[in-house]
Amino acid sequence: MITTSEVAPAPVLAPFVRCYTYREFETDGASLIKPWHASHEMSMPFFFKDKPVSLDNPRTGQFLKGGSYGGVVGLGTQANGKMTFKGSYAFFEIIFRPAGFTKLFRHPGSEFTNYVFNTEDVLEKRVEELYEQLCSVQTLKEMAAITDPFLIHYLKLQRHIDYKDGIAAAANLILKEARMLPIDRLASETNMSKRNFERKFTEQVGMSPKLFCCVVRFNHALLSKLINPKKEWTTIAQDCGYFDQMHLIKDFRKFAGESPSHFLKETPLSNELYLNRVEN
Repeated sequence: MITTSEVAPAPVLAPFVRCYTYREFETDGASLIKPWHASHEMSMPFFFKDKPVSLDNPRTGQFLKGGSYGGVVGLGTQANGKMTFKGSYAFFEIIFRPAGFTKLFRHPGSEFTNYVFNTEDVLEKRVEELYEQLCSVQTLKEMAAITDPFLIHYLKLQRHIDYKDGIAAAANLILKEARMLPIDRLASETNMSKRNFERKFTEQVGMSPKLFCCVVRFNHALLSKLINPKKEWTTIAQDCGYFDQMHLIKDFRKFAGESPSHFLKETPLSNELYLNRVEN
């Protein structure tokens, strides 16, 4: 059982950070294999007890051996292998909004897509100081109070930042609708040509707007099944805007590497108990 709590960041950070989370779980001496399927959120986890053993991605050739206290996890456009955990885990995580990481740190999201980087390889020594401070407190509320100033420091370094720019607005609309939206319409609403909109969206968010729609819809379908295990895939496909069940299965094979039933059978996702949640 994974226990999870979420809290919101400071209001000034809300356009860039969705929430802070804290998770705890034990593997009871066994190796827990967690698939890294396609994802529409960038995150930055910090580990306090044991650390992930490894990440093995046969598609990209990336083999990331565990040992780092934290990482920067990019968006995923495909099944990216499996992460191995073994031991006692407690970790704090910053969950960014679309383009939030790019705007705060001026690193294009596209540079991280389908990869995990050790935190110390991406940010300067100041992030190590943040980790040391996080280790000195016990509650998620205290961790949030420490992390807010850390992120606000980077926000203040930006000479100009558009809190409500068109790319962020389009990405947030896609998240809200969780289905395919006309790219021409999104481009028009941001006052950009379709080509320019797609280029800027891909650079800031980490994938094209069409692919982002697909990945958001896939994750919405997966979450729907996890929340309602008895719900038929046919119904989920219809609710999530797929043409039919075969269309959903095709997306699962693309984004999870397997059919829906095989994915959940071979790598069952651990039950997760949310103590506190933040509304999107």
